Amino acid sequence: MHVAERIQDDTLVLMISGRVTFYSRKVFQAIVSNARLSGAKHIMFNIQGVTFMDSTALGGLALAYLNLKESDLAMSLVGPQQPIKSLLDDANFPTLIPTFPSEEKAFKSIS
Repeated sequence: MHVAERIQDDTLVLMISGRVTFYSRKVFQAIVSNARLSGAKHIMFNIQGVTFMDSTALGGLALAYLNLKESDLAMSLVGPQQPIKSLLDDANFPTLIPTFPSEEKAFKSIS
């Protein structure tokens, strides 16, 4: 798993790529902890470059959403590609976490 980040307005955009699995859970947890301290009001996970996600990663996303919500921070997912999109849809993630096809659409929705 690789992560790059940038701040745009009050949003922290985390661009995640590669495989997100049980083995990357500690890194993912650290990213979420740092995001809570970033001063951003919205945390956007751009997962366009994610090529594989296991059940641990799904659980990590759900926990991240709940932890960020507890801190009054919004979270969204952006750009899931197939088969990640199917995985998220099958687990009903778009009903829990706002999911957008692009950053542009996500930013329009939070403006």
